[in-house]
Amino acid sequence: MVGANIGRITITTKYFSCFSTIKIVHLCIFYSVSLPMKKYTSGYLFWTRGQKRGILGLVLCCTLLQVAYFVIDIPTHTTAFSQAQLLSFQERIDSLKSQEQAQKYILSPFNPNFISDYKAYLLGLSKEEHARLQAFREGGKYVNSAKEFQKVTKVSDSLLTVIAPLFKFPDWVNRKKMNDSYQSKSPEKIIKKDLNTATAEDLLPIRGIGEKLSERIIKYRERLGGFSHKKQLNEVYGLSEEVITEVWKYFDLLTLAQITKLDLNQASKRELAKIPYLGYKEAEALLIFRSEKGNIQSLEELQALGYSPEKIEQLSWYLKVEK
Repeated sequence: MVGANIGRITITTKYFSCFSTIKIVHLCIFYSVSLPMKKYTSGYLFWTRGQKRGILGLVLCCTLLQVAYFVIDIPTHTTAFSQAQLLSFQERIDSLKSQEQAQKYILSPFNPNFISDYKAYLLGLSKEEHARLQAFREGGKYVNSAKEFQKVTKVSDSLLTVIAPLFKFPDWVNRKKMNDSYQSKSPEKIIKKDLNTATAEDLLPIRGIGEKLSERIIKYRERLGGFSHKKQLNEVYGLSEEVITEVWKYFDLLTLAQITKLDLNQASKRELAKIPYLGYKEAEALLIFRSEKGNIQSLEELQALGYSPEKIEQLSWYLKVEK
């Protein structure tokens, strides 16, 4: 079809060229002959022999040139392409057009396992690449990473770099990746630190502890004179059971609290009132109880004052009974 059109255009051009040449010759004859012959009566019979020969020679020359133009085939340089090359060029052009078309649209994140024909066109995927993905999905399989997507579809690295940031996989896929990465790492041995010598900065890496909680733990430790038992950490205001569990993963009581125990039978009211678990009135009640009973033989006798076993245990970290 295209060759036939080109042939028609060529023949039409040739006829137009011939007509134009004859017209130009006519004009040349008119202007070259009519002007000098103004003084004679116009007409071929009044031309001189030289003028007649000149006109005939000019017409003959133009006629020969037109015949040569039609007869002689002037070779043209053409490049022949095979059908496969033409199809390859067309696919490349379509791919470039699709990429340019995709840039005109704002694509939201999507699951690459579900790509329609139109979305594949917008993304710049060729028909073969999209067909590979569909064949993979028909087998009941899913791609779970950009690398696996490229392995299945065989897209180029440049195209993958453009579309990979738009991939959005399900949450269970991301969780599985995280679990696999954790399992692949060898468990590191935790070297515990001493909570009785730790600073506020040492406690900050613990999940759930900020600056306020870390400072509160240190201040409470100073008030106690050091932690004598792990139970005392539960007494810090604002610490949940989860955070306390995290603390003991990385800390322990490696050194004992430097506390000088008081003899319950010899301690004064002021000394007893300084014990963290006793108030001023409780210290006074202890002195009255001691004076009425005489020397106390055991801390368990304080149950008579209504002290619970837990409170007696707390007082045992600061009091002793010398018989």
